[in-house]
Amino acid sequence: MTEHLIWRVEREAIRVAAPACRIGLHTNPAERHGQAELAEGMSKVVEWSLASRGIGSPHLPRSIQSRYDRAPAKLGGGRVSGQVAARRNTLLVATATGVVAGLGLTGDTVFNVFEGWASWAVRGGAVLLAAGLGVYGTLRAHHAEEPVPAQDAVPQALPPRELLTREALVGDTTALDGLRAYFRDVPAPGNRTLPSSGAESQSKLVVVHGQPGVGKTALALNAAHEVKDGYPDGQIYLDLHGDKATPRSSADALGHMLRGLHVAREDMPDSVDDRAAMFRTLTSDQRLFVLLDNAHSADQVEPLLPTGAGCSVLITSRRALSLNSITQREPVPVHLPDDRNALAVLSHYAGQERIAAEMEAAMDIVRFCGNLPLALRLVGCKLKQRSGPSLGRMRVLLEDERSRLDHLKFGNRSLTACLIFSFQGLTPTTRSSFAMLASLPAGRLADWHFARLAATRGAGFAAGDELVEVAMMETLDGEGGRDPESRYRIHDLIRVFAARQYGELPPEEQNALEERLVRAYRDAVVHWAAQRAPELRAEVDPERVSDLRDSQTTAAEWVAAEQDRLRWAIDRARNLGLNTVAAEIGEALSYFLDDITLAPNSADWLFNAPGETRPRVLAGLRRARARAALAEGNPDRVLSLLTSDSEDAAESSGDRAAWARDAMVVARAHSMKSDYRTALDRMTIAVDRLRSADDSWHTLGSLELLGELQRWRGKPELGEQSQREALRIAEQVGDLRAQARLRRTLAETLGYLRRPSEAAPLLESARDDFRLLGDRRWEGATEYALGKIYRLLGERQKALDCYSRAEGIFGPMGERLWVGRVNNARIRVLAGMGQLDDAAASAREAIALFEQLGNEMWVAHTQRDVGWLRLRAGRPQDAEAPLTHAVDACAAAGDAYAGAMARHLRGVAYRELGRYPDAHADFDAALEVYRSGSYEWNEAAVAHDVIRALRAEGRTEEADVMGRGISVANPIFDRMHGRDGAVAVPDED
Repeated sequence: MTEHLIWRVEREAIRVAAPACRIGLHTNPAERHGQAELAEGMSKVVEWSLASRGIGSPHLPRSIQSRYDRAPAKLGGGRVSGQVAARRNTLLVATATGVVAGLGLTGDTVFNVFEGWASWAVRGGAVLLAAGLGVYGTLRAHHAEEPVPAQDAVPQALPPRELLTREALVGDTTALDGLRAYFRDVPAPGNRTLPSSGAESQSKLVVVHGQPGVGKTALALNAAHEVKDGYPDGQIYLDLHGDKATPRSSADALGHMLRGLHVAREDMPDSVDDRAAMFRTLTSDQRLFVLLDNAHSADQVEPLLPTGAGCSVLITSRRALSLNSITQREPVPVHLPDDRNALAVLSHYAGQERIAAEMEAAMDIVRFCGNLPLALRLVGCKLKQRSGPSLGRMRVLLEDERSRLDHLKFGNRSLTACLIFSFQGLTPTTRSSFAMLASLPAGRLADWHFARLAATRGAGFAAGDELVEVAMMETLDGEGGRDPESRYRIHDLIRVFAARQYGELPPEEQNALEERLVRAYRDAVVHWAAQRAPELRAEVDPERVSDLRDSQTTAAEWVAAEQDRLRWAIDRARNLGLNTVAAEIGEALSYFLDDITLAPNSADWLFNAPGETRPRVLAGLRRARARAALAEGNPDRVLSLLTSDSEDAAESSGDRAAWARDAMVVARAHSMKSDYRTALDRMTIAVDRLRSADDSWHTLGSLELLGELQRWRGKPELGEQSQREALRIAEQVGDLRAQARLRRTLAETLGYLRRPSEAAPLLESARDDFRLLGDRRWEGATEYALGKIYRLLGERQKALDCYSRAEGIFGPMGERLWVGRVNNARIRVLAGMGQLDDAAASAREAIALFEQLGNEMWVAHTQRDVGWLRLRAGRPQDAEAPLTHAVDACAAAGDAYAGAMARHLRGVAYRELGRYPDAHADFDAALEVYRSGSYEWNEAAVAHDVIRALRAEGRTEEADVMGRGISVANPIFDRMHGRDGAVAVPDED
């Protein structure tokens, strides 16, 4: 009780005296001097009065008392005038009288609080304090006019200047500008009561946070140096070791800061609360800047905060700390720089000339470093050494991610050291789950992944939250925005680091984690596949996929995002002896072959099932291999896999849906072989059986191709009906990818029906959806289709732009067939713009590609356009051969529409050569196809060329009769007045 009383009285004396002794609190120097002497007197009287009662000998800490003893020197020394001294004596006497009166009035309070001799001691001390003040004031007044030699003044201690040397901040300065503006204007400290806690703080405070190595400290140091002149009482820098195994304690940090303010070790209290109180006392009226680097937690930081209005605090942390006891500005996140600014960081450390000389290698290095400033700095410093590697060699060293971290170090700094303590500080569940997931093929993570590896779903969510809190992972909430579960992204270098840690786990722990995740992937993909193959609904426990049922993610989106990890799951299942699980994952995956990308020749491995005997699983895997062969352009392989034996087996087993699914694939194979008659027959039967089996997903897919076959066979109006039905099913299912694909297919049919204004918005919408889905292949295919529609609308430059974007997508992907189709499509656009030589060059490139691929039909389509180019150039004798090649190929394939177009153009060539009977034979064959379907535009175009031939033969009356008849039957005919097939673009007005 006694020691506690002493310290409370001593602290109260400090609290009352300290503000009075500060420099700059009053404008009157004499008044400042007087208050300094008042503080000194109070200190001595308290010491004398308490010591006289044997309570102890309390004192102001010597290091603090010396500050007050030097107050006259801080005022400039000199002599206080007699007038000022007299006023001061009067003030002291009045103060003493007031204190005595106050103590007299509160005597009852003293006796109620303290007992026995302590109450008498406190009351007596208070009275003596008042008397002592009076005596002390009189004595000081007696000597007030004695001169104070200036040379006796004690020099003031220098304020702390602890900021580290700053590195140049390269790149975007937006965050620096904001911090500079916020900390620049600091108010002058006011004379007010000392705050008792951080809750009363008026200091400025900002937390800068971000992932390891992103440049938080560099930003904070630059900001501190920019504003330090506004803080004349000093700048304190303190590393709180939040990235170490043992963060710095608050007591140790306060000790450092108090020493910076010239408090001797022996004068510091022991407890954190008392040190914090002393720190707030000493800084309450100062203008001080405090930079707390690498903060670990709010609890660590809160005792370290000054509270005065003239102080500012800048904190860096991997966590977005929320300091609840005080008001703070919104935390400032530090993000990765973009490519341009990341390259600037590398250039700063490696040298701009060196980077400019090897720009391609430099950009690869930036990519391998993931734009992380610390990694770029380490690499740049290595490159800058006289004996350092070249950029090309450094690129090779960083290319292999398994050894990448070994090269991201320089001197005593490394990226691994920056990450290791944060990783080791994670809870065991979070640590093992994170390492396991980091070892998977790269991709986004979600709560689902963590929930499947933890004991409970809640524990999985907690693991995700912990990783976000320590900035080893960032949340993507709001990106995509349709799914309520959290989604995450890991920086590539952190992923590589964590994957290394997974290798350190015991083999038995790895096997347990892998089996748990493999089985989770099996349940998930079977759940999603059941939306397309209803018979799979009984294959998974609803309780194990309850969170997926509530998800707003579609089946196609989930499988497309997880396709690489599903392949990993099949591989690991086999290695763990879970062959049945591997087969079930493969079977379910087979229903998403339109949504994923398979590597060439990977299907036989992926959809193989050693030891599997279940007919349903075997049929699904065999169909998957056939569809993969179809995607690789091998229709004969399809027909060998899905033989009549398998059809008979399916029929005999009563599984009509399985036979119809096979028939869909077989029809596609016949279509690829340009056997459109057989393809149409097979697909028509498949659609009927799938409808009867209520297999809506496969009905959708079969209707899509059926519409294309109907269009090719000269019935575009039926094709439109089929594709609109398929689009309605896709909308009911809610599959965005299927909807986009069907809008594209329907738009192509509308183009054949000469309704380009309806087709254009469908294609533009489909293209935007494919971009949203990240499906580059279908985005390119849609750009290709949109180019044709723009051409039909007369917007040729827009068409060329679409073709360029399509080629820019397909070229890097190695899609040579699509590149050939783009070159084919350019022919008519360039020729329509009068660029016949460019059109001919594009035709040659297309034919060369199609011949390399062995695609006879596209060779024929391009030969047809070559024939037309020669007609356009006035060389009908050279047009006959390529046009005849096209006519024969289309007839063999059963492509009625393309065959009619080729015969129409060959008829024009015969007409120009004066071979009128041959011309009329081709014109009649073309008209027969066009009149059998909704091809009014094409019919009108052929009619103009027939009439032109009749007039050339001198059969004017027949020409006039035909013209009047078709003008009444087909209004489009008059719109084409004067059209000549030898000049006009084949399918343009």
